[in-house]
Amino acid sequence: MIKSVVITGVSSGFGRGMVDEFLQRGWQVIATMRNVDSKRELFAAPLAQYGEEKLTLLNLDLTDSEQVKSVIDTVLNYGSLHCLIHNAAFRIFGALENLSEAQIRHQFEVNFFGAVSLTQAFLPLLRQSQGSIIFISSTFGFCPYPLTSAHCASKHALEGFAESLYYELQPHGVDVAIIEPGASQTNSMQNRAWGAGDSPTYQLQTANYQKLQQRITGNAANNTPIVARLAADIAAGKRHPFRSRVGTDAQITYLFQKFLPQRLRIPLANFIYKSLFCQEVK
Repeated sequence: MIKSVVITGVSSGFGRGMVDEFLQRGWQVIATMRNVDSKRELFAAPLAQYGEEKLTLLNLDLTDSEQVKSVIDTVLNYGSLHCLIHNAAFRIFGALENLSEAQIRHQFEVNFFGAVSLTQAFLPLLRQSQGSIIFISSTFGFCPYPLTSAHCASKHALEGFAESLYYELQPHGVDVAIIEPGASQTNSMQNRAWGAGDSPTYQLQTANYQKLQQRITGNAANNTPIVARLAADIAAGKRHPFRSRVGTDAQITYLFQKFLPQRLRIPLANFIYKSLFCQEVK
């Protein structure tokens, strides 16, 4: 039997890499993205090699309830599903005072509620196949940063949701896993926005954070192949921890959060953040 996987957010970065990895391993891939008609040429090579019977491209904006329903109906009509990968994400940065309610709600609609809707709809198929659900999170899912309150909150919510599901679904044979990549040299940072407000209070912090993001992303390794292989291994049933971190920065951040006592960690993190965000950087 050919196994099938649904992957969200496939037009670039980790999602695009996972499409190729799963196809190479013989899976049927149902790939979703926004504005699919304008991006179909990005998949010309795999479509030519594997055909539409192996690669299905579906239009999906997770904030559009009609598109969500259409994708759910399409997948349910296939009658089977072996893996669901939540990769689609949106990133809103900026001080809370500069974020509009609409921006915060959009952040959660994409990063959290979209994943909830698809998971809930596809669970009967995944239980039947004894399949897996994989959440692509990040260091924002376990480590708070300044000027990222809405994004961190959405990722923390996603990880709490995933861990609860792990315990809930394990007795029924459905595997749940989280992958937490650090910085990666992909174009995923294009799918982001900054707060719509322009409060002068946070101008220095915001300018420093924007510079820091550019440096980190520019110097980061391309972790897409590692994430893609890891996701495919998990889907294939290879032994794995519940949380898998990818990248040296993700590992160091985890160790910092996990093992440094709070009485030391909080003051040290505050000192680091003030040094990076609150001082003039030439």
